Amino acid sequence: MNLPGLETLRPEQTDELDALAQMVGTCFLEEMWHVTWLDVPGMSDERKLAVTQAAIRSDYAVTAPYQCVYALADRAGAANVYLRSELPEGGWERLEEKSALLMAATLTPEEGAVLGPRAEAMDLASSTSWPLERARADEDFIYFISAGVDPARRGTDAFRRLFTPFLDEADRRGLRCYLDCYTDRLEQIYGHFGFETVERRGAPGFNLVERCMVRAPRP
Repeated sequence: MNLPGLETLRPEQTDELDALAQMVGTCFLEEMWHVTWLDVPGMSDERKLAVTQAAIRSDYAVTAPYQCVYALADRAGAANVYLRSELPEGGWERLEEKSALLMAATLTPEEGAVLGPRAEAMDLASSTSWPLERARADEDFIYFISAGVDPARRGTDAFRRLFTPFLDEADRRGLRCYLDCYTDRLEQIYGHFGFETVERRGAPGFNLVERCMVRAPRP
C-alpha cells in the first residue's frame, strides 16, 4: 500500500528497520502479551527490552519484502501492517513461522527453554490468524501486526497520523480492518477509531485476555 503521510520501508533499509524496531520494542515492553511472556525469574529489564526489540525486528525482517513496514516521516511512529492480497503464498501464517524462527535464534539456550514453552502455553490468547476464521476465502483485508509511537512523542498526535492512513485506505477500498490488543485502555482507544470487539480469548494459567477487534469500512 502506498499511503499518504507514511513511508514504506524497504528490506535493504536495515539501519532504519533496526532503529524502528528499537523504538517500537521499547513501546512493546509495556504491551501485556510481552509483559506476561517475559515475566520469568532472573531476566533483567535490559534483557527483556532486547528480547522485545528482537521480536519486532524479526517481524520486520519477514514482512518488509511485502511492503508491510511503515513509518511516519519524522519517525515518531511505526506500524507493521499487511494487506492480505500483497502477501506471498501461505500468507501471514507462513511469515509468522519464519519470524518465530528468527526470534528463537536470538535467545540463549536457557531463555529458549523457558520462553519457548511459555509462548506455546499462551498461544490460545495470542492468535494472529483469527481473521482468517472470519474472512471469506477470497476476501482482502488489512491486519495490524504491531504499531508503536516513540515514548518521547506521545501526546503529539503521532498515533492518529500513523493510524488513520490505513483506515482511510480501507474505506476507499471497502475493506475490513483487524487487530488484537490486551488492555481495556487500548480497546477503548481503538473503539474510538471504529473498531468493535468481536471475541475475547484467554489461556489457562495466565492473566491475559486477547481482544479480537474488527472495523467495518465506512462509506
